[in-house]
Amino acid sequence: MQEEKLNKLYNKYKIKDNLIIGRVVRKTIRYIEKNIDNFPNNFIVLKNRIIECCYNILEYTYRANIFQDINDKKEIIVKIGMLNFYLDEALNKKLISKKKFESYINHIMEIDKMVRSWLSYEKKE
Repeated sequence: MQEEKLNKLYNKYKIKDNLIIGRVVRKTIRYIEKNIDNFPNNFIVLKNRIIECCYNILEYTYRANIFQDINDKKEIIVKIGMLNFYLDEALNKKLISKKKFESYINHIMEIDKMVRSWLSYEKKE
């Protein structure tokens, strides 16, 4: 009985499945988190910034979807720029390989294109 109630609530509020950008961001977060787990302890700040930035992108994606605020969409683009910087720093410090870096950037560029399209669509209306 309790489990059925929880499933109803879960299904009622699972907006995450309806938002394509959110789905892509979640997939990217999982991919990046899985692969940066082995950063040395002296680069823990960089690792935390990368993870924090990823989750901020997801948060602003949900905010932009719910509140339809252009500033939230712009904030996503800013966070994507910061994430690019952090990953570039990780590459320069040889914490990730060039191949991994290119893979991360491809995922991030896909999100960036989606958000910019969303933003331009909102500006037209």
